[in-house]
Amino acid sequence: MMKCGMCNVKWGMGAFVLIASLVAFAPAVHAQQNSDIDAVKKRAELNSAKADLEEARKKRDMAVAARWKDRETANQERELFNEKYQENKEKVDALMSERARLFEDVRVAREDLAQVKLSAEKARAEFLSLAAGPERLETLAKFQESGVPFKVAERVEVQNKAKKEMSLYRDDPLRIAKSVLEVAKSEMAFTRETKVEKADLMFGSSVAQGDRMRLGGLYALQMAGVTDINGFHPSAMMLPVAGEKKRTFSWQENLSTETKAGIAKVFANVNDSAFVMVPVDVLLSTELSSELANHTETTWKDDFKQFFKDGGILMYPIAALFVLGVLMFLWRFAWLAKASFGRISARRVHKALFDRDIEKAKKLSLKCYGVVGKTLRTVLCKDYTDRASAEKALEVLFAGEVPKLEKGLSWISVFASTAPLLGLLGTVMGMIELFDVITMHGTSDPKLLAGGISIALVTTEAGLIVAIPLQLLHTFLVNRADALRTRMEKSALAVLNAIWIKEKSEV
Repeated sequence: MMKCGMCNVKWGMGAFVLIASLVAFAPAVHAQQNSDIDAVKKRAELNSAKADLEEARKKRDMAVAARWKDRETANQERELFNEKYQENKEKVDALMSERARLFEDVRVAREDLAQVKLSAEKARAEFLSLAAGPERLETLAKFQESGVPFKVAERVEVQNKAKKEMSLYRDDPLRIAKSVLEVAKSEMAFTRETKVEKADLMFGSSVAQGDRMRLGGLYALQMAGVTDINGFHPSAMMLPVAGEKKRTFSWQENLSTETKAGIAKVFANVNDSAFVMVPVDVLLSTELSSELANHTETTWKDDFKQFFKDGGILMYPIAALFVLGVLMFLWRFAWLAKASFGRISARRVHKALFDRDIEKAKKLSLKCYGVVGKTLRTVLCKDYTDRASAEKALEVLFAGEVPKLEKGLSWISVFASTAPLLGLLGTVMGMIELFDVITMHGTSDPKLLAGGISIALVTTEAGLIVAIPLQLLHTFLVNRADALRTRMEKSALAVLNAIWIKEKSEV
């Protein structure tokens, strides 16, 4: 609008200038009237164009104003939109934060749920593990296999009932535990039963009436009511025997006289007494049971022969070492006893030397025997010019006599140290043989293995039996030889000091 006003002012000023020019130059204007008419026309056209231009400017200004108004409206709308956008964005951000929090809560809840499920599964597994499995019954079934074969059908039926409950009520450990306890109680009741009854008894291929006794699942015996041609009642004991895979029980009738008498005494007193002695092997050992059924009295000679036989071929060199060691000891003991003979005379010689009576000491030394007397005579019975000569003579004597004192002692020590080594060798050989047997036949009978190991250790026992006394005998002889050598040294020192110290005192 300001621009259009300025234009009008300019146009007014131009008109004024134009009029002044016309007044000043009237003649010229008149002269140029014709040309001015054209100018007026042109001016009119120009004014019309100015008017059109002014109208166009007005329209333009109105359009610009409308545009500015529209722009202001658009700016207001934009500001309102931005406010709403920012508000909605804050709401969306809050919703996203809430969504993230909810997702985190869901994740934590899922982890907690997984942990709860794991704990539940673990608790369920622990709960189910409380239920006894068939292996519990297998442990109880071993009593049937290792005990006397009585009431087998009833005991098997009880265990089968417990197995059936294990399969049907697996989720009820308490009921399964009660079933297993019932089986255990029935087995314990069976093992505690002591039953005596009349029955038809089998002895070989014959049947006889008699008495039968059972002591739980451990032992049983029977005796016929009639006597045989020897005056004994036919008797039998149910004893364990070694089988191919496990230990089994069987009636053994080949009993010793003492065992038959014991069985007869048991059945005679069982109805009248509350306490009877029963011949029974409580360890259920096949070897001990065999000895109980076929026991025979043996002497110490028989035991020694069996011991020597169990040791094997190495028992001969061990015995030879013992014999040689004892002979060597007897020989050296006799020699040392002879070498130390005449101890009383030596004391008298020492007393005479202590009293400075050299002549008496010479006479007594002639009656003194052994190596000590020889030591005294070496100095007293010869005239030496000085002490050094006498000491050299004693050194020669000691060099010849001391080895004789120790002669043969090292052999006894060798025998004592070799005997346990031979015993250990025999044990190793026996263990190798035992392992070969285990490889071929397995370990079905632990008692049999224990017996094999005990036999393998016989040589070690024999070696120690030989080594210990030989070592003691060797120590005894060494101490005796050391004592004799010490006496020789004391005697030599006493005679040297007595002679030369006396000579120095006389000088």
